[in-house]
Amino acid sequence: MATASVAEVTTAIDQLKSVDNLQPELAVNNGKPINWFQQWYPLAILQDLDPRRPTATKLLGIPLVVWRDGTKQWRAFEDRCPHRLAPLSEGRIDTDGTLMCSYHGWQFDAQGSCTKIPQIGDAKAAATACSNNRSCVASYPVKELGGLLWVWPDTHSAALAASTPPAVIAELDQTADWEPRTDWFMRDLPISMETVVENVMDPCHANFTHHKVQGVRTNEKGTVIKPITPLRPTGFKMEQNSGKFKAEFEFQAPCFLKYHFPIFGRVMAVYVVPTAAGHSRMITRFIKNKQNSSRRPGLMGIVLKCMELVEGNRVFEHTLMRNKVLDGDNHILHVQERQLLAEGVAGWQQNYYMPGYSDTGVAAWRSWLQKYGNAMPVLPRKLSDLPPLMDRRQTLDRYHQHTQHCPDCQKALHNIDFALPATWAAGAAALLFAAVSAASGAAWTSATVLGAGALALVMGLAHRRLKKFRDLFIFTDYVHAEMD
Repeated sequence: MATASVAEVTTAIDQLKSVDNLQPELAVNNGKPINWFQQWYPLAILQDLDPRRPTATKLLGIPLVVWRDGTKQWRAFEDRCPHRLAPLSEGRIDTDGTLMCSYHGWQFDAQGSCTKIPQIGDAKAAATACSNNRSCVASYPVKELGGLLWVWPDTHSAALAASTPPAVIAELDQTADWEPRTDWFMRDLPISMETVVENVMDPCHANFTHHKVQGVRTNEKGTVIKPITPLRPTGFKMEQNSGKFKAEFEFQAPCFLKYHFPIFGRVMAVYVVPTAAGHSRMITRFIKNKQNSSRRPGLMGIVLKCMELVEGNRVFEHTLMRNKVLDGDNHILHVQERQLLAEGVAGWQQNYYMPGYSDTGVAAWRSWLQKYGNAMPVLPRKLSDLPPLMDRRQTLDRYHQHTQHCPDCQKALHNIDFALPATWAAGAAALLFAAVSAASGAAWTSATVLGAGALALVMGLAHRRLKKFRDLFIFTDYVHAEMD
């Protein structure tokens, strides 16, 4: 078991709380807080976006509409028409590749300029109105990179956006050694970004919050987490030693977190996008090392191989793994952040009692946020900044948080909804056929009756399993007290 004296632990955490101890490294960017608006954020998975219609979303509290223009380039506009502020996400993409507002038919090109005002019949007057800056929609820089749509939420720094690289998964460019283990996964969370990042920076919760999903309670024998790098405006890096294995994890501003597990030959990449106060969007993917992935001997090797088979199917990976992990976190974090904000966002040092090295990552994140990220526009300062408290049925709502955004899961749900009445009808027909056959003189033990009865039983069992599987796309309760 890893142990440390009270004095040693206090010193380690105080070093992270006290930026004065890190002055040599704070010279980077003059130690200035980051500008949250002049950053790249992954806002959507490209393959999941519908190019035929505009999609509403949010970033840093800004309502956005994402759409693909006539040249097949994705665009991000402010989600309001300059005419009467109607949401452009309720509009349509016209045949000429412009975005049309469905309220009065105003149309906008890829740059956000107004190209048509149907209510003005005079061509000269229409041209004058369309050339007025007030007729334009705010258009934000975008990138299509690594299978994600990236948005830069500032309209006045396009040159800076062009010269600033997004925080991507570097391993995906190292194709000789690394390859994707899973596809992208996205879920909207009813939790603020800073609370979700705090959770991800705390690997020690996994054995308990995700018991028998991503760990086992009895695995925790003492964990030490120490900083590898000092806090910088660009982020920081930590190391974890649980006694059984070591790992490294890091935060890269504004919203990228990455774990590297050498023993498993695996990288976990997580983006936690601040969408609004009390809400964030998580986008994740796992990468595997070609050299040592799944070469573990014995039972662990078999388990890892089975996991790879499940992770190779996007629907199974989403329903059976990724969503289940987040179900274990969601309600706890949703309530926890309200407990903290009841004391004020700066109250973590007074209200968190963290006597072990295992909480060093949490202290690092909270210290970074205070020093460099405190200007986040959607950072809640007090309890009233958050939406009302939700019950568990709402915080674990898989359909609205994930399924409606994932076309693969939508298709699977559609197929299940088709199969449910079909299996019921087939089972009922088989049972009726068996009964009619028996009534017509066939022996109950005959192949005809037994075969029809067996088919009815199979259809009944299939119907039952499909109903249970369907819940995985809608809502599955997660009661920690029942996770034995």
